[in-house]
Amino acid sequence: MSDDVTRRNFMKTASTAAAGITIMAGRAPFSYAANEKIRVGIIGTGGQAGFHMRYGLPHVPDMEIGAVCDVYKAHLNSGWALASGVTDESPEPKREVAKYMDYRKMLEEQKDLDACMVVTPLYTHHGIAMDVLDAGKHLFLQKTMCYDVAQCRELVKKVHDTGLVCQIGHQRRYNPEYNKAVWIARGGEERNSATGRINHVMAWWHRNADWRRPVDSSYVLDDEEKKYITEGLEKHINWRLYRDRSAGGLITELATHQLDVTNWFLGTPPSRVCAYGGIDYWKDGREVNDNITMIYEYDVNRDNDGYSMIPQRNDKQKMSQINRGYTVRMTYASICANAQRSYGEQYFGDRGSIVTTEQHGCTYYPEPAAASFNKVEATDADAAETAKKITGGGTRDYKGEAFKEGVPIKVYDDLGKPYDTPTNVDQIQFRSFAKDVKNNTTPKANVIAGLQTAVAGFAARESMEKGGVTVDIDPALYSFDFETPDPYRYDGFEEWKEEPKEPEKKPV
Repeated sequence: MSDDVTRRNFMKTASTAAAGITIMAGRAPFSYAANEKIRVGIIGTGGQAGFHMRYGLPHVPDMEIGAVCDVYKAHLNSGWALASGVTDESPEPKREVAKYMDYRKMLEEQKDLDACMVVTPLYTHHGIAMDVLDAGKHLFLQKTMCYDVAQCRELVKKVHDTGLVCQIGHQRRYNPEYNKAVWIARGGEERNSATGRINHVMAWWHRNADWRRPVDSSYVLDDEEKKYITEGLEKHINWRLYRDRSAGGLITELATHQLDVTNWFLGTPPSRVCAYGGIDYWKDGREVNDNITMIYEYDVNRDNDGYSMIPQRNDKQKMSQINRGYTVRMTYASICANAQRSYGEQYFGDRGSIVTTEQHGCTYYPEPAAASFNKVEATDADAAETAKKITGGGTRDYKGEAFKEGVPIKVYDDLGKPYDTPTNVDQIQFRSFAKDVKNNTTPKANVIAGLQTAVAGFAARESMEKGGVTVDIDPALYSFDFETPDPYRYDGFEEWKEEPKEPEKKPV
C-alpha cells in the first residue's frame, strides 16, 4: 500500500505522526466538522476505565463521554460521577451523561454515540466488541484482544467488513519515548541503528502482592445486578484470578503488553515458545499462576522491519552466512512475591542496548566493545602469554561500563515538558484514537498488532499446560483473504546522537 510506513520507506520522513492506513469495505467515512467532538460510550467503569476518565479522556479536546455502562452499581455510579463531573463538593452534574447497566440498551438508545470503549473482563470482550461494531460504532478495545484465537480472528474480519476504526489498548504504541526507542533501534538509509542487530530481549513484570482487589463482603447484589453477576461478587471483581475469565492470568493481563512491544521492535511476531508457571506462593484459591517464565524465539529475516545486517567481526565468520535470517530469543518473567525490578523491557544489540519502561522512561546504553567494528585480524598468539592472561583473570576484566553510561531517551511536547508519565501517554492514545475516527484511518495499535500479541500469549499458555513443551506458532493465523494493516508503524524523529563519545546524563 502506498501509505504503509515501514523501516525502508519511513526514514526519509521527519514526521512525528505516521500516516494511518485506511481499510475500507464499501463504507463511506463519517464527516466531522473541525471542532466537532467524538461522543463515546464507556462499557465497563472499573479501575482501568476510571484511570482513563481521570487522566486520559478529559484532556482530549475532540472527545466527550456521552454514556457509561456497568453491571455492578458501585462501579457504575462512580464511573458516572467521574464522567459527569460530580464530586462531594459539587454534587450537581456538569455534563449530561446517560447511565446504563445493559450495554445493548445503551447501543440501541444512544444513537448519537460515535464510538465505544470496551473496558470489561477479557472473557466478555468478543461479544461486546462485535455488538458495538454491528451497531456502527468505532471501537476502543482494552487488551488482550479476545479470549481465544478464533474470537480474535473473527473480530479482525468484522473490523474489515464494517470499515470501522478499532484500536486495541496497547498504549505503549503511543508513548513518544517508546516510539523514539524503536526509531533509533531501526536505523535508516542515512543513519545507522544505535543498537545494531538486536540479538536478545529480556522483559519482566514483578510485584510483591496477591494481585487481588478488595471485595466488600457486606455488599448485597440487588435483583438487577444478579441478572449479570451470576457467580458472586468475588469472581466478578477478581476475574483476573480465574481461568474461565482471564484466559492466561499474568500472561494475558501483563505479558501481552510487553510481547506487543517486542513484536514492534523486531518487526515480526514470535515463531515458537516454551513456558512454565505455577501457583507456588499465593495458594489462596486462585486458578491462574502466580509466577511465569517464558522463552520466545523470533525468526528474523530480510523481509522483517526489525532485520539488521552485521559486519564481519572476525575471520572465522563466513560472509555468506552472517546476514542470512537469524533467531532472537526473548526471556520473560512475571512474579508476585518480589517487586524489586518493577516492570520493563531491555533490547540487547551489538552496538548498544535500550531499556524501555513506562514508569522510569527509556534509556540507551552504548556498547564500549562496539567502538570499533573493524574486522579482527587473526594472528598467531604466544601460548605462554595467552595462558598467563587467562589464568590471571585478564579475559574476565569487564567493568560494566555499558550499564553505567546510559543516555536518557526524551521527547518533549509543545510546552517543553517531557512525556514521562503514563497519564500523558493515556491522553496521547485517545487523541490518536479521536484523530483516526475523524479521518477514518487505521490506528498504530490495530487489530493485527492485537492479534499477533494475543496469539503469542495463548501459545505460552498452551506450553505451560503441556509442561513446558515447545509450541510452534503458525504464521497462517495472521493471514486473511483481504489486505490487513501494518502492525509495525512508529513515529519518526529528526535527529539522534548516534554514538555518544562522552555519554552525559542529559536528555538527547
